Amino acid sequence: MPQTSNNIVGFVNLLSFLISIPMVIAGVSMSQGSAEECYQVMAKPMIIIGGFFMFFSLVGIIGACCNVTFLLIVYLVLMMFAIIVGIIFSMIMMIATSKEAEEVKTREGYKEYRLPDDPSWLAMAILKENSWESIKSCLTVPEHNVCTDLKERQINSTATELDQNELTPIQSGCCKPPSECGFVYGGMTTWTKNNGGSSKNNDCNLWNNDDKTLCFECQSCKAGFIYGVKDARRKSSVVNIVFCIFIIIFYFISICALGNSAKHG
Repeated sequence: MPQTSNNIVGFVNLLSFLISIPMVIAGVSMSQGSAEECYQVMAKPMIIIGGFFMFFSLVGIIGACCNVTFLLIVYLVLMMFAIIVGIIFSMIMMIATSKEAEEVKTREGYKEYRLPDDPSWLAMAILKENSWESIKSCLTVPEHNVCTDLKERQINSTATELDQNELTPIQSGCCKPPSECGFVYGGMTTWTKNNGGSSKNNDCNLWNNDDKTLCFECQSCKAGFIYGVKDARRKSSVVNIVFCIFIIIFYFISICALGNSAKHG
């Protein structure tokens, strides 16, 4: 059936168009002045990506369903551009996160995170004051503060049981002081500073039991966040590969649709 490829292209792009609508609406809503700074940071990328997919999908729908050869050519060029950008972005992320925060096992058995002496450009960008302030606003937003869950689980009696709570890298770095500080455990997010401690780690001075402070300015918190980015990249690599395979197959289907359109033109 010569029109099968056109129908597939039209249907897939219709789904893509429908998905892009709430993405743009959510981005515009987040960009409003009354929104949390955390959400405003995500607003612009959502509007740009959603707008691109909306335009991209419309071109594909009209080109495939109306047999408009010129629009299908534009659509294929945009798709090739998206494929190239996707591959380059994946390669950059792999390189940028290959030398990030390091995982360290403490004597108590739980994991902590340290920044390397020569962090990558991605880490340096995250560590910039303005960038970190925006990230911190996301980590401490009241509705889903990353440390709230730990505070609600005040069931452990000793600090050595922290490893049993399966702390995320961010929780390990931001919700408790580094183990080398030697603080006295009073709860998952409550620690008493030991005047006899002699650690030279500046994170020990930055720690505060206030829920909005804790260790969110600590290097350990930044290291935990960066390690989380690296871990997320590792987990998403399979999804990226599957998506690239799908988009390449779909690209060839779109070429068939262009051929059908040329015949009918």
